[in-house]
Amino acid sequence: MSSKDLMSKLNEYIESCKKCGFCKSICPVLKVSDRIETYSPRGRILLLQGLYEGLLKPREYLARRLYCTLCGYCSIKCISGLELTEAYLIGRSFLMENGVVLDVISNLIKSIVSTDNPYNVDPSIKTMWLDYLPEKPPTKGKVVYWVGCTTSIRRPDSALAAYELIKTLVGSVAVLDSEPCCGWPLYLAGDVDGYKSQVGKALKVLEGFDVVITTCPACTRSLRDKARELGVVSNVRVYHVVEWLYQLMREGKLPKLELNEVVTYHDPCELGRHMKIIKEPREIIRSIQGIKLIEIRGNQLESNCCGGGGLYQVLHMDRALKIASLRLKDIPQGVKTLVSACPSCKMTLETAVRSEGLDIEVLDIVDLLMRAKKV
Repeated sequence: MSSKDLMSKLNEYIESCKKCGFCKSICPVLKVSDRIETYSPRGRILLLQGLYEGLLKPREYLARRLYCTLCGYCSIKCISGLELTEAYLIGRSFLMENGVVLDVISNLIKSIVSTDNPYNVDPSIKTMWLDYLPEKPPTKGKVVYWVGCTTSIRRPDSALAAYELIKTLVGSVAVLDSEPCCGWPLYLAGDVDGYKSQVGKALKVLEGFDVVITTCPACTRSLRDKARELGVVSNVRVYHVVEWLYQLMREGKLPKLELNEVVTYHDPCELGRHMKIIKEPREIIRSIQGIKLIEIRGNQLESNCCGGGGLYQVLHMDRALKIASLRLKDIPQGVKTLVSACPSCKMTLETAVRSEGLDIEVLDIVDLLMRAKKV
């Protein structure tokens, strides 16, 4: 899309924004950025207006301001009903079209192109978690587990739990011997053409499977929702594991689950606000006999962000962890188990727990179900 077309799309947001500032009070990035206006949702729109009107030139200063967590909480509070994260992404694309790409983002893009993951590690590392299985999974079948870059590289324990859980429920589950990146980081960086090419590559290797199950909300959005929106056609059926488990639960196909534990649940921004998958994880958790679920402060559509999204950590890991530490303060008193359904959330919140020296365990929902199944 040309710079002119991008600016035309941006005009809708600029014209509709009331500049009321209701979005500012809940912005996690503003809270950890000395409350400097240009780090707020309203500030970003004003910067984009400056670009649109030609008062500001494309430069790195603007790029750094447009890299928030893309949590979408500002859209919930917007009195004009604007999907503000889309405006920020248009801005990122405009800057990229005009040659403004931060070095760290450029390196991330090169990593995906050369190693099929955003972490710039050897692609073989993505399958190392398979070494902990008693036998190698099949690479063909009706159901395939799409592990994702973050889960396979940073959270192999959750990859094992997910694989074992899915296998228990369907008998046999395939795992790709060479899984490409789904391309989502490219979309977040504003490289829409690069994203379309990468997600097309990912969907190509999934042809022939009936059902694709992911444990990463970003992978789900990429492989299913955004690909479809941008015209990357595929017949594969993609589910986040929570959606899939919820369907099985309603059909009475989940095994007996029992666990005497008090937990709270953190809504991942991608899964909750962006995909509106909110009741499903709660009902799955409550289906476990003996468990008590206490809601965290700031939940469902008004969930507070953990700091792990939008490529924000790539630029500001220190601030991302401050956001995660703020999120930990929302945990109800006495609760020692925090459950989520996103590898990035788990990774970020676990790091903050260690940094704060807290006695809190962070689990993915698949970890929780495997624990309940084994009781």
